[in-house]
Amino acid sequence: MRCHIRIRSALRSGTLLCFAWFMLFVGCERPALSPNGVVGVFGSLGLGDGDFHYPRAIAAEPNGSVFVADKTGRIQRFSADGAFELSWHMPEYEKGMPVGMSLHPDGRLFVADTHYHRVMVFDRDGNQLAAFGELGMGPGQFQLPTDIAFDAEGNIYVGEYTENDRITKWSPDLEFVQVIGGDPIEDKRLNRPAGVIVDDEQTLWVADACNHRLLRFTLDGELLMAVGHFGNAPGEMRYPYDLCLAPDKTILVCEYLGNRLQWFSKDGRSLRIWGVSGREVGQIFDPWGATYGPGGRIYVVDSLNNRVQIVRP
Repeated sequence: MRCHIRIRSALRSGTLLCFAWFMLFVGCERPALSPNGVVGVFGSLGLGDGDFHYPRAIAAEPNGSVFVADKTGRIQRFSADGAFELSWHMPEYEKGMPVGMSLHPDGRLFVADTHYHRVMVFDRDGNQLAAFGELGMGPGQFQLPTDIAFDAEGNIYVGEYTENDRITKWSPDLEFVQVIGGDPIEDKRLNRPAGVIVDDEQTLWVADACNHRLLRFTLDGELLMAVGHFGNAPGEMRYPYDLCLAPDKTILVCEYLGNRLQWFSKDGRSLRIWGVSGREVGQIFDPWGATYGPGGRIYVVDSLNNRVQIVRP
């Protein structure tokens, strides 16, 4: 409506006639902020509402809000366009803060409470619903959990690093089921499995960050594929820290020191790359995570720039 009012005013004044015709032709859609496809940016360095101090985990509701955790142990909820909605702190955060979180299909937010060796479960308003895990190397124990994924049956998969460096599978009732990836794969043990997802074919993908590769398993732990090694070329990776299933069913990989996003096919082929290192809009600096969110847009945790960038695919 405001666009139409401006056009009528210009016509009445006898000026900017060409501008009016241009606006009628292209409509009133807001242009992208940068040639790199960024359509929104929110957050800046600080401790106030909507600010970040080294954000490093993100999760998004398909048609709702976006959740971001930063190094203060705080989780903030934003609208799809980045407007601050609310925040809460983890119950404890003096030892360290979360590095990963995922939204369950039923709306619960699962947070890898990394340095307290457990997974916390909240509702979307920050009310604690459950917690599971404890420090250790045995069944039902964690060392530095990193990320969480869910299969169609409601089972839960948790990555963890340091001495464990494995994936553990849990039942919908939060009971330990099994270990996945505990043995060497192609002569290398998992080394910081930083991101985990279950795809539409019900296979488990793991971002084996410090081995710079992707692993694909059955849900029972049988290895299906290992792909990637250190480098900057397509198909190579530099510290893949996060994974997301794209709407077209490809695998989105966020590379922490690669300063880019890279999409892979199910058979391990690199399909496309987005991102370049820097401080400007459309550039990223040590991103910890990325996810698809409302409207099919991509939300990138631009960690050392203390912001989230919204990218139109």
